[in-house]
Amino acid sequence: MTLSVTRLSLFLATASLLSACGGSAPEPVAPPQAAVEAPVAETPAEEAHEDHSGEHDHDHEDEEAAGGTAHVHGLADLALTRDGNRFEAELISPLANFGLSEADGKFTDAVTAELSGLIELVGGDCTPAAPHAEVDTTSGHTDGHVHATWTCGSPDRVTALRFAGFTAFSGFESVSAVYITDTAQKAGNLTPSAPELSLK
Repeated sequence: MTLSVTRLSLFLATASLLSACGGSAPEPVAPPQAAVEAPVAETPAEEAHEDHSGEHDHDHEDEEAAGGTAHVHGLADLALTRDGNRFEAELISPLANFGLSEADGKFTDAVTAELSGLIELVGGDCTPAAPHAEVDTTSGHTDGHVHATWTCGSPDRVTALRFAGFTAFSGFESVSAVYITDTAQKAGNLTPSAPELSLK
């Protein structure tokens, strides 16, 4: 089964859930028996947004109206897949994490030049292709998507995924990472003090 970069976005939606559940799929939830409105529990992204409310100036109502995935400055999602000796990754992040203006809605040449090495594979004798960046406004906010690919001489010896963006861009605080193959999945939360997800 070939996992293309365009399908990585689907996997990113489960990254936070996988991380919270230790890498396993969430249990299905039965519908309520009665038509009584219960209080809605906050999602991890909403809790994270409240934690950042004093640091970043954006509006809860705007995020809810957008109807897309959570857009929280400082946070990002990263998915990695493998097909044979080829690895593909996609990072989805608010453009502000790169130190860019969301109103301008574009990657500058200076930031684009820093994207090589933003996402790294440890081991496996891998050769990266030049990363590709694009801007997405479909969520009602301005997100940056960075696509990266590698061809590896010894793909079974790739031991970890490393996010080097914490050093390159101070706006990144936490990255929900997920690794998915046909037979396995791993997830974790990457931070400046723990920037690697073990793939073994």
